[in-house]
Amino acid sequence: MALFNSQWASALVELPTLTFHHALLPLSIFFTLHGIRITIFYRQAIKQAAEQSADELPHIPWGQALLSVLAMALGGGSTTSVLLGMPPSWLGSNIVIPTYALSFFLIQYTSLYDFLMDVVPPAVLDSVLIIADGSLRALSISKLGVDGSRMRFLADSHQGGTGGLTEPWFAMLLLGMISGSGGGMLADLLRLKTHQWTFSTPSFVHAASFDMKASLLSSFFYAASTSPQLYSVLRGNSVEEGGKVSLLEGNDAKAMTMLVMCTLMLGQRAEPTIYRLTGFSLSPSRWIDSLQTKIVSAGRRDTNDNEDETVKMTKIRHGDETAEEGEEEGYTRKSTRGRRKSGSVSKRLVSPEPAGLSVDIPTTRNSTRIRKSARKDL
Repeated sequence: MALFNSQWASALVELPTLTFHHALLPLSIFFTLHGIRITIFYRQAIKQAAEQSADELPHIPWGQALLSVLAMALGGGSTTSVLLGMPPSWLGSNIVIPTYALSFFLIQYTSLYDFLMDVVPPAVLDSVLIIADGSLRALSISKLGVDGSRMRFLADSHQGGTGGLTEPWFAMLLLGMISGSGGGMLADLLRLKTHQWTFSTPSFVHAASFDMKASLLSSFFYAASTSPQLYSVLRGNSVEEGGKVSLLEGNDAKAMTMLVMCTLMLGQRAEPTIYRLTGFSLSPSRWIDSLQTKIVSAGRRDTNDNEDETVKMTKIRHGDETAEEGEEEGYTRKSTRGRRKSGSVSKRLVSPEPAGLSVDIPTTRNSTRIRKSARKDL
């Protein structure tokens, strides 16, 4: 199935083979940009390692630095070629190594690095370099990793006639991933971005890098889009009836793989800016972190709400006790006032009668005698 015009697809696939001048300077433009990107990355990594070290590190010889850049630039394709039992393609080329060497010396020992950092905007520079890097990685994945695995292992397959998929999917995905990210894996394994090369436990055994994930996804896309057997299974036909028809044609699939790889790498470059402006992240790790943050914040809000409710209930309880105490004090005051009023009323009732009022008071003999004695004393 044709997705693009055949001319457009062929032009896009052949784009990385463009040179500055066919006769005067037959160096590949895309290889030059790729070498510039690798050298800039290496220079920044060495500078960061020197800043983090407490001791003064020695100057790196140019031979060691050049080998580090070449290993990171060509390590993926070389490793895949060795695993497939084929010589690396750059051995038969008179352009690849000189192009990367020229890019290395221009960035490392001239003022081109300072010019690019000061004059060219970082977004523009990174976008141009990423497009060149992603295009070369996609072609290495498709031509060497997937197609190379098909040609190497399909003839050795002994599963024909069983009705299953006989294509070497494990080899296509694994070698495709190595073709696209093997340089970074090799640099991590040998610590090529430091002053002293040593074998170490690579970080990708703990967590896969973004380059590995993007290369694996691109490998699966190209392998699935160019697999006649998978296309037959998806259409409901048997593998034997499928023939050689695939979802995409060869150049169309390579062009689409270039677009997929470049889009993933550009998205990873712009992801911090997109996340800062919109809050939307393209990284699953950020999705997990944001989800965990939301869960923790929700738990904190629930805890704060419960604490607020507890404080309110405590205040209400203290308020009820205070009200009860106030009612008791009010009742005590009222009872005291009532007692005072009753005492004053009783005093008024027992007070002596005023003059002019005659009251018959019964007298006894004793009282008469007391009165008589009192008169005698007087």
